[in-house]
Amino acid sequence: MQQTTKEYTRKEMLIFFLIAFGMPYLMGIPLGICQRNGWGTDAFPNAQMFYPAAGAMVALLWTRRGMSGLTRRFYGMFLALTLVMVGCCIGAIAAPAMNWSVICNYIIVIGCIPAWIFLLTEKKSVRQASGLCWHGGAKALLYVLLFILLRTASVFLSVIPSGQLGEYLAYWATPAPWVLLVILIPNFFFSFTAFFGEEYGWRYYLQPRLQQKFGPRLGVLVLGVMWGLWHLPLNLFYYSPETSLQSLTSQIIGCVALGVFFAWAYLKTNNIWVPVLLHYFNNNLIVVYTNSTEISNQVIPWSDVLIMLVVYAVLYMPVFASKAFTRFPKIREEEVQPKS
Repeated sequence: MQQTTKEYTRKEMLIFFLIAFGMPYLMGIPLGICQRNGWGTDAFPNAQMFYPAAGAMVALLWTRRGMSGLTRRFYGMFLALTLVMVGCCIGAIAAPAMNWSVICNYIIVIGCIPAWIFLLTEKKSVRQASGLCWHGGAKALLYVLLFILLRTASVFLSVIPSGQLGEYLAYWATPAPWVLLVILIPNFFFSFTAFFGEEYGWRYYLQPRLQQKFGPRLGVLVLGVMWGLWHLPLNLFYYSPETSLQSLTSQIIGCVALGVFFAWAYLKTNNIWVPVLLHYFNNNLIVVYTNSTEISNQVIPWSDVLIMLVVYAVLYMPVFASKAFTRFPKIREEEVQPKS
C-alpha cells in the first residue's frame, strides 16, 4: 500500500533525527570518557560535522528507494567517509595513544578527492535534484564576502571592552593574518566535506521542512536553537568543560544569529554552497584572528556571553527583516521521480 505524504515525511524525519542528533549524543559517552581521562578528543567534533548530511542522505535514500534523481554515488561516498570518521572516534577510546586528530585531518583531505570527482562528474540534472548545483554565478560570492567583513567586525567589536583593540590592530599590521587568510581559499577544497556535512543537513534538508511547519521566520529560529543544542556534548566535554553552561548559552546565541544569516544567504541564492562557504570561513577565520587552532577547554565568562549577544544581534540579525523570510520554501520532492 502506498504511503501517504504525512507518513512519508514522518518516517523520513525520524531517520534524519536519529542520525543527525542521535549520533552526537551517543558519541558523547566515549567523548566524556576521553575527556575525563585526559585522552585526545579532537576526533569527535570533526566526526560530528558529518552527521547532519549523513542523516539527510540516509533519510532520502531510504524513503526514495526505486526513484531516480538523487546522486547516489556522491551520497554513498559521503556516508562511507562518515563511517570512517566514526571509526576514528571509536579509535580515540580504544587506542588513546594514537594521534587521532592528525588521522582525521588526513582522512578529510583524502576523502575530498573522490568527493569532488563524484560530484563534478555527476549529471547536472541529478546534482540539481539533489540541491548540489552552484547558482547565482559570481554574485553569490558577494554574500560570502559580506559575511567575512561582518565576522571580522564582530571580532574587533568584541575586543573593545577588554581594552585590547590596539594590540589587535597591531597584529593586523603584520603579514601573519593576511597570509593565513589567503591560505584559507585553497584549503577549502581539501576540507569542504566537514562543512558540507552540517549545511546540507541544516540548510538544505531541515530548514525548508521547519519553515513549512512553523513558518518562514519561526522555522529558522527553531532550527537555530536546535543547532545550538546539537552541540551540547561538545559544550560539556570539549569546548568548555569548566564553564559548560556559558558555552551552551553562547552556542545557542551564535547558532541562532548565524543561522538567520546563513538561512538568508541560502534563500537569496538557492545555493547550498554559499552557506557551506559561510560555515567554513566562520570556523576557520578563528585561525586568522588568533593565529591559533586551539578551541577546546576554554573558560568562558558571562561577560563574554553578553558581549556576543549584543554584537551578533547588531551584525547578523538585521537580515531577518528581509522579504526572503516571508515566503514558504519548496522541498525538492517533486524533482526526484520514479524510475521508468
